[in-house]
Amino acid sequence: MSRSGADDNALLRKLADGRTSALGALYDRHATALYRWLLAKGLPRSYAEDLLSECFLALVDRGEGAAQIEDVRAYLFAVARNKLSRSAPETEALELVPEPATNPQPADAVAVREALANLPPEQREVVVLKVWQGHTFAEIGRLLGIPPNTASSRYRYALEKLRAILGESDDG
Repeated sequence: MSRSGADDNALLRKLADGRTSALGALYDRHATALYRWLLAKGLPRSYAEDLLSECFLALVDRGEGAAQIEDVRAYLFAVARNKLSRSAPETEALELVPEPATNPQPADAVAVREALANLPPEQREVVVLKVWQGHTFAEIGRLLGIPPNTASSRYRYALEKLRAILGESDDG
């Protein structure tokens, strides 16, 4: 188990014991990734913020059962997916995709955002998790509840579509 996983487990045990300060630490560790994923799905900011809060409240609602969660980030993503499947609002144009580590020229950033907005949501979310958040396909699979090979395929198809949208050739 990684150090961050061990740290999460310690925080979950504290939360299960009723020490709510652990929730803040878990929020600090995982909220940004979950919030960016929600925005990448095309959700309005206000709905994404509400859903983010609901996901963390689900940890509190688990009570003593919170200590049994093996992967808190995967759990939070699963809660979000379940809530979205029950009551997803209309999505809007992709209003924010976090800027990648390398800062493209502003015109390039706009073109990339527009190209990402044209991808199917399941491909867009894999691209955001892979490129902007640095997850492996195994991690993406765990977060989204899909096999790693499916995550890899969605990523490959997304890259092909992005190349076509942005007018780039396959040889770069």
